[in-house]
Amino acid sequence: MNVDSNNKSNDILVMDEKIHIEKYWKIIKPRLHIVIIITLFVVTAAYVKVSTKTPIYQAAGLLMIEPEKNIVMFGNRPSFYGYRNEYLNTQIKILQSRSLARKVMAEFNSTFARDLSGKKGANFSMQGPIVNPLEFTRLVRVSYRSTNPKAAAGLVNILFDKFINFNLDLKSKSSKDAAKYIEMQKKNLGHSLQKKETEMQEYGKRKDLFYVSRQDSTVVEKFSDLSKAYTNAQINRINKEAIYEELKGMTFENYPQVKKDQLVSSLKNTYSSLESEYKKKSQIFKASYPEMTQLKSQLEALQQQIREETIDVAQKTLKEVRSEFQSAKKKEESLLNLLDRQKGTMIDSNSDAIYYKSLNIEVNNMRTLMNYLGRKQEESVLSSRLEGIKTSNIKVIDEAEVPGGPIDSGKKKTLVMALMLGLFLGFGLIFLVDYLDRTIKTPEEVRTMLGIPGLGIIPSTKAKAVSAYYYSHYNYSYGKNKDKSKNKNKKENKDSPVIPDIELINFVDSESIFAENYRTIRTSLLLSIPKVPPKIITISSALPEEGKTTTAVNLAVCFSQLQKKVLVIDGDMRKPRVHKILNLKKTPGLSSFLAGRVKFPEILQKTHIPNLFVVSAGPLPPNPAELIDSEVMSAMLKKLMEKVDFIFIDTPPLVGLVDPILFGKHADGMLLVTWAGKTHRNVVEKTKEELDRFNIRTLGVVLNRAAEKRKGYGYDYSYYSYKYQYKDKDKEELEKLN
Repeated sequence: MNVDSNNKSNDILVMDEKIHIEKYWKIIKPRLHIVIIITLFVVTAAYVKVSTKTPIYQAAGLLMIEPEKNIVMFGNRPSFYGYRNEYLNTQIKILQSRSLARKVMAEFNSTFARDLSGKKGANFSMQGPIVNPLEFTRLVRVSYRSTNPKAAAGLVNILFDKFINFNLDLKSKSSKDAAKYIEMQKKNLGHSLQKKETEMQEYGKRKDLFYVSRQDSTVVEKFSDLSKAYTNAQINRINKEAIYEELKGMTFENYPQVKKDQLVSSLKNTYSSLESEYKKKSQIFKASYPEMTQLKSQLEALQQQIREETIDVAQKTLKEVRSEFQSAKKKEESLLNLLDRQKGTMIDSNSDAIYYKSLNIEVNNMRTLMNYLGRKQEESVLSSRLEGIKTSNIKVIDEAEVPGGPIDSGKKKTLVMALMLGLFLGFGLIFLVDYLDRTIKTPEEVRTMLGIPGLGIIPSTKAKAVSAYYYSHYNYSYGKNKDKSKNKNKKENKDSPVIPDIELINFVDSESIFAENYRTIRTSLLLSIPKVPPKIITISSALPEEGKTTTAVNLAVCFSQLQKKVLVIDGDMRKPRVHKILNLKKTPGLSSFLAGRVKFPEILQKTHIPNLFVVSAGPLPPNPAELIDSEVMSAMLKKLMEKVDFIFIDTPPLVGLVDPILFGKHADGMLLVTWAGKTHRNVVEKTKEELDRFNIRTLGVVLNRAAEKRKGYGYDYSYYSYKYQYKDKDKEELEKLN
């Protein structure tokens, strides 16, 4: 039992899926040309665009950016500090910076662009740089795109040169600043030394001092000691000031104390681990995933903590160095004051030799200081070179070469995208049109919206299948016709076949497509009510000119072909047409009888169609509703049913009039006629609601004037090449009726 139930449920699902597919196919198929046209237009436009696009060339080179190593000279000691995790990202940003781009363009315009100025393709565009770090390596791929292949390669190579020089200049800036400061100090000291030497020489000549005893007094010895101490203080102050100036030229992150700080190093290692974990998980999870959000928050917090700790350590270091420099400076100033006082003491001693000796000591001390500054300057220059050239961690692995051909312009991808876009727009337009088209086109829509059957479809006289039928019919006739006068008009009739009057098509051309469809509606009406077919049928429409009168007459003719007596009552006492179709008298008619002016036999008219009788509308009364809603009308229909088999009542349109409702109370059911593909479904729905409100049975809906051959909409008018033997079919239906 379970297996059977599962199989049944699966079958139901498959059937439901097929129904949905068929439903969509019915919407798409009749408008498939829209998809084809839009798709062809979009694809053609895309093809023209990519075909006329200027080819783009891309040249690329490869850089290796190793972790940064910092060598800074403090005194005579070179110090090495570790790596920076964020260094690679910083270098990538520098490669993409505006300042570096300006230098590249300036170099390119001054050198390379001149070579292209006189050649074809001088007017070229460029795009870049495009920087792509290779994952899990220290390599960076840098490329430029341009409409000129040589320009693309030249830009990459110039960028490499400028980038390396930029880094060299950046690294040696602090050492260069220290060397500049030492040069300035050395220059000032040189002026002082020269002045002091001149003073000593002039004093010696003036006093005729050519020999000074080695035995110096206590004053001179003290002055000598103070002079040496002052010289050492100057050296110490200059050293401290150089360190201070060098630190001022560095960023906080490059401070040696920051790089040696254990807490900062630990935080950076933790940040690096979390960053690696975040990158791995980003390949699996989206950024909005809770775990990814938590990791990102941790990374941001760590980054903020690293920044704060770096600033704190750097500021403390800078404060300490500045304090040491100021202390050294104060000591130097203090010793200078002592030295000046001791010099005054020597002068007061009125000892020319002592003073000359003091001058000699000052000169010797200045020379010692000059020698120290010279050595310090050499160390600064050496430090600059070591940081710049010898310790360069950026190397060119592959220089850019001139590309041999343009890059893939994405032609295939563009055409595929255009194809997808065209199909999307085409199908979207189809479903939009179908959504906006609120008309009834198929019997399935009638059943879905109104809950009543769609009894049949009557094609328009302009339908292609109808024209094909009569075109073939007339050709066949001409083949048998030997009349020359008719053959003269053969070409004219062949181009535009004459279609008989649709209002009596069942009688005029019983083999036509129209007649076949009316017979289908007849069968549906006979089976619309279980056991007993409806005898009195009212026919109406929601709006005027939907073909209700033509449908009423043709159905009456169709029923009369069952060898049954059929009566057509023209109940449209506002705009009657039945008498015009059958070429009968309008008066006396129904209004005359209901008003009591004539007796019933006087209004009953026999037509030229066998078994078909008509009661015309008669004179147009001012109050047709009152005449219809009377006992006379009810009694008349009861008497008529004793003499005829079927009665068809043609009524006015339902919207705004009560006449069809009043006729419907006397009938077994009402047949609605609507213009297929034109009448708005809301109007038909309101009409059905109105009939239900008065408890009037709706037998079904006839879709009239279907203008096109649309299998997708559930109707297809095919031409039958054989004669339709309608009499045999009528006999079968007659047997069912009896």
